[in-house]
Amino acid sequence: MSCTTARRVLEPRAVPLRPSIRFMIRVSCLLLFSACGSQPQDATLEFSGISMGTGYTVKLLPPADGIDTASLGKKISAILESVDTRMSTYLPGSELSRLNSNPSLEWIPVSPELFTVLQLALEVSRITNGTFDITVGRLVNLWGFGPEQVPETIPDEGTIRREAEKTGYFKLRLDAATSSIRKTQPDLYIDLSGIAQGYAADRVADALDAVPVENYLIDVSGEIRASGHNGSGQEWRIGIEKPDSGVRTVKRIIELRRSGMATSGDYRNFYVRNGKRYAHIIDPRTGHPIEHQLASVSVLHESAALADALATGLLVLGTEPARTLAEQNGIAAYFLTRSGEGFTESYTPLFAPYLAGDAGE
Repeated sequence: MSCTTARRVLEPRAVPLRPSIRFMIRVSCLLLFSACGSQPQDATLEFSGISMGTGYTVKLLPPADGIDTASLGKKISAILESVDTRMSTYLPGSELSRLNSNPSLEWIPVSPELFTVLQLALEVSRITNGTFDITVGRLVNLWGFGPEQVPETIPDEGTIRREAEKTGYFKLRLDAATSSIRKTQPDLYIDLSGIAQGYAADRVADALDAVPVENYLIDVSGEIRASGHNGSGQEWRIGIEKPDSGVRTVKRIIELRRSGMATSGDYRNFYVRNGKRYAHIIDPRTGHPIEHQLASVSVLHESAALADALATGLLVLGTEPARTLAEQNGIAAYFLTRSGEGFTESYTPLFAPYLAGDAGE
């Protein structure tokens, strides 16, 4: 029989944080379940592997009548592959890459999956007044944070202005009746890296709900969906990482109920030129990487896709404007801001009930 990546593990109290490197695919079967085998209720079934250029992990407690692990593992993998082939900017043949290379200003039919993500993205753009903008891909690439290499020198202001003029979420129109999109600029470039992985976690959650599986934890490159409880009968516990590029430590522990969670930060993907630090989060309003002291934003939402996008949009704003916007829009958000040698935490009232404890420095 072929080996899946499913295995039985005792559920730990802490969940691994966002990975900084790609996961290794497991090539051996450890305590593999079969559909007819007995499955202890105090154990967790785990699937993991590579997708969308990074790692994913799905942990679940099988239902009482068992589960076909081989079929479920294939289904999870197929869902993630489908999202990647539709929404990747790294795959030349993806649906999104073909859309980006199409200069037509006419209505273009797209898949329901891509249309859904575009709808969600524009919704967050409106909520954040454009600080989340899927059309800033040209600027992301210009600064060296896309498929192209990091530049030897930072872009000049003239080039930044010219590329910025080609951006703007309002230059993308959607028609829900025909599941079609229209660009008002032929070379509009769309980058869904700030929402697609959260959407992938949502799709996997939908598949588990349909089995049905009541207790699960999904992690697609740090974008989380959780339901029910872990193998110890307690709520899933997630670590929010201290935004320090030199070490990997947990700052806060969150207890998730039925929710999605995403964290956006400026502390992993960056480079230094002439003593100045440039992070991968681009402010659509300026065309430059963000420069304020807000280092990390975590958002809870029933949709991991929306949590993913909202976290990025709030991070661009900076601490006080982000907290104000989050409170006005009923967003459960947690902020870590650089302060001297450490970090100051703050959060909206809706986030407070999920705080399980301070992991310390």
